Parts: sequence; structure tokens; C-alpha cells
Amino acid sequence: MKAICVLSGGLDSAVTSMFAKSKNYDIGTVTFNYGQMALNQEIKSAKKISDILNADHHVIDINFVKEFSESGLNTGNIPEPEKEDLDDFEKSEKTMKAVWVPARNMIMFSIASGFAEGIGAEKIFSGLNKEEGVTFPDNTPEFIERFNKSLEYGTLNKVKMVAPLYELNKPEIAKLGKELELKLDLEVLKYSYSCYKDNGKDYLHCGTCESCMRRKRAFKEAGITDPTKYLVE
Repeated sequence: MKAICVLSGGLDSAVTSMFAKSKNYDIGTVTFNYGQMALNQEIKSAKKISDILNADHHVIDINFVKEFSESGLNTGNIPEPEKEDLDDFEKSEKTMKAVWVPARNMIMFSIASGFAEGIGAEKIFSGLNKEEGVTFPDNTPEFIERFNKSLEYGTLNKVKMVAPLYELNKPEIAKLGKELELKLDLEVLKYSYSCYKDNGKDYLHCGTCESCMRRKRAFKEAGITDPTKYLVE
């Protein structure tokens, strides 16, 4: 069985890729260049994780999205919320809008679906999850369901997108990641990269952007040693 994993190098996509590997899929991974500030670090992380999982890694250029995006992920204007803001819907929604890249997931998953169909893969795996689905509409079960309905008509072999984390929050994802590391006898989490920024050193996270804040909280609440290096603890 073949599958394509959309791998940004972040915690969610790294755990999802391990999940696919644990289900005995012959996986390939794809990382997308949409002009994000953290691109080089994401590629390094995704390539390292792909090597560990014995997966062919591909970088796909969709840099054209910068032409119609003013996302903080592209411009570097990235919010730095306080801990108490993470569960405040209005503040989280404001942060979401600041880093929203227009139709990014639609574009990435459509390309990944074409890639999957082209190599005869039956599934694409994504790291969409419950916690981000609170504010990001393209991380919800409704998005997954409707995207898969489109794939029934958009691919001849009816590729299906699978999101094994869609019912999990970040601490549950961190816990699952640790369980998968033990099951596969591999180290992956320490090489994942969640930060919105490039901090000039491999795997070094800023510790202050929302993605870093959620990552820190995830490991702490899961009761798992956080393997991440942060500029700000």
C-alpha cells in the first residue's frame, strides 16, 4: 500500500507520518514552499524525518501564493500571544487571521492528491487536528469530509485524505507521538519543527509564537519530556 504524507516538519505532520508508517504504508512525503519564513528549517526537519522513516521526500514549489498573501508566515509579522490567550477564542481567531495563507490547505492537498494518484497511492495523510480546528476552518472534520467528496470526482482512483489526529488536541498528539516512537523504535519528535520563524539554527524554536506556545504546552500537559530547544523557555 502506498500513501503520501503532507509533511511540514511540524509536530502534527511528524506524528501523522509515523502513524502512516506504523500502519505499514509505503510512504512518500511532500513539503510545500509557499514563501514561509521558516521554509529552510521546515525542509531540513521534513527531510530528516523522511530519512528516519525511509520515505522519499519531495519539496513542491507553490511560492506563487505570496502574490496574493499578506500572511505573517510570509511577511514575518507574527503575533506572540500570552499563555492565557491560547484558549481565548477571540484572541486565537485574531492570531489565526494574522497567519492565514489564502486557500493554502486546499492548494496543498489538491497537489498532494494529484501526486498520490500519479504514483498509484490510495491515501494522503495530513496532520489536521482538533485543537487547530477550533479556529482554522480548513482543519475541521467538515473540511475533510467535503474535500474527500471532491476527490471522488477529481481523481480516477478516488484518492482519500486521512487525518488520524482530527479528534486529538496537542497534548494527545504529543503522547501519541511518543507511543509511536516506542512502537517503531525511532526518534522523530526531537527533529520536528513547529516554529513560525527561522531562528538561525537547526531545530531551534523561538518559544514565543503561537505554534511554539502550543507545542510547549502540549508536552507539558502530556507529561512527556520536551525534546525541543527554545530561545525563550
